[in-house]
Amino acid sequence: MSDDLFAELGIPKSDYRVHVCLGPNCSLRGSKKLLEHLEEKVWELGLQNKVEVIATSCRDRCDYGPSVNVYPGPVLYNHVDEDAIDTIAIAHLLGGTVVDRYLFRGKPRR
Repeated sequence: MSDDLFAELGIPKSDYRVHVCLGPNCSLRGSKKLLEHLEEKVWELGLQNKVEVIATSCRDRCDYGPSVNVYPGPVLYNHVDEDAIDTIAIAHLLGGTVVDRYLFRGKPRR
């Protein structure tokens, strides 16, 4: 959706969109609870008008879950737990700094 369309419809545009994978593998690793934790953290930090939290289907990084993507970017975070959510919320969503520790790097290519 373009910025003009957001304004025309009277919808505030989020600074960030955060996709939390609820695919089968990430869900088995607790992503539903992490989604709730992220939503609570966004409210606690007063970011509810700046951050849109979205539950998504599989992000195709099953071996690295739970998985979280932050847009604009995308910035791909993996092996996320509650501590990671807290750190990402404060550093990235509030402070604008990508959290290197949780970045997805994938398997080394041969």
